[in-house]
Amino acid sequence: MPTYAVLGATGSTGSNVLRLLVQNPKNQINVYVRSKPKLLQQSPDITSNPNVKIFTGNLSDISIIKSCLQGTDAVFSTVASNDNIPDTHIAQDTAQSIVVALMDIRMTNPDAKLPTIIWLSSASLNEKYHKKGPAVLHWLLMNAFNHVYGDLAHAERYLALHKKWLNVVLMQPGGLVEDKHHGHELNLEKPADFLSYADLAAGMIEVAEKGGYDWQGVTLGVKSKGTKIEYAIPGRLVKGLTFHYFPWIAYFRRSY
Repeated sequence: MPTYAVLGATGSTGSNVLRLLVQNPKNQINVYVRSKPKLLQQSPDITSNPNVKIFTGNLSDISIIKSCLQGTDAVFSTVASNDNIPDTHIAQDTAQSIVVALMDIRMTNPDAKLPTIIWLSSASLNEKYHKKGPAVLHWLLMNAFNHVYGDLAHAERYLALHKKWLNVVLMQPGGLVEDKHHGHELNLEKPADFLSYADLAAGMIEVAEKGGYDWQGVTLGVKSKGTKIEYAIPGRLVKGLTFHYFPWIAYFRRSY
């Protein structure tokens, strides 16, 4: 039976990955969250599922991350931030904890089979993908989410330093929205303009099951039209641009 780890199972992507994984009784699932009460609020029946183990604690606690990753076939790394807060480093913290935990596993048992990391990235970080869209849109996104993308880029460069022994798949969707399944299609050419978190989760699981995408940037299309447009996006763009050009506002908001 396949064994998976889900890091960040209470977020929009992670919760959808978890929801799909528990539907298959053959899956063994290790779940890492920082807040168990939040997980139980979202998934009240999760503790009664014998195939699920829950790991709670600080992301920097390597012993917890190591226990969560040990013996798994794939790790869904979905810990992320959508807010363009200066000095964001959640992606870098996640990457470092994964690498150190897997190094520890390998040092303890040199023959241990290490999992593939299914890493949540963005099409905005892949030149092949973003060049197929309007340049002004890419400029807008990179400035409105510069702290988020900067954190992601640093984390992915760090992961790439370990390419000789670490297998990573970069999931690089376009715009993400809260919506139902519309059917996903894996591709290496052009992302859908908007993709539901549910379809992203299904695509991530398909990548884990298929294999063969190591160190590639995989994006997703949709099989049917109808994915809703997220009308809150303009407000998020304005907020992100504000934090980009006036970062002191974000620090001020943190203080109150």
